[in-house]
Amino acid sequence: MDQFDDIWDELIASLEPGIEINHWNPYNGYIGERITIVTSNQESISIEPPRVWGSQVISKRDFKNVWEVWEDYTALRLERRKIHGLTMHAKYIISILHWYDQET
Repeated sequence: MDQFDDIWDELIASLEPGIEINHWNPYNGYIGERITIVTSNQESISIEPPRVWGSQVISKRDFKNVWEVWEDYTALRLERRKIHGLTMHAKYIISILHWYDQET
């Protein structure tokens, strides 16, 4: 088990269905829209984003890819477009990881 597995376990344990998370990025702070957590399990997190019909399922692998560059991204050493190149769910993952950082 690597460090991310421990973080993942803590993250999904804290994400109860119905929790609303504000969109955030290190360039602009809170953006104003919110995503709603639908479910979380060992494989993925399901969310309802604003203005999108239906839920989006985001894999643990996508979260891990973003987490691996998280420190550089939040310190503005990694361009936004690079993190968006890792996953099509970057906007949501960024917001959820920031929420997790604030909760722990």
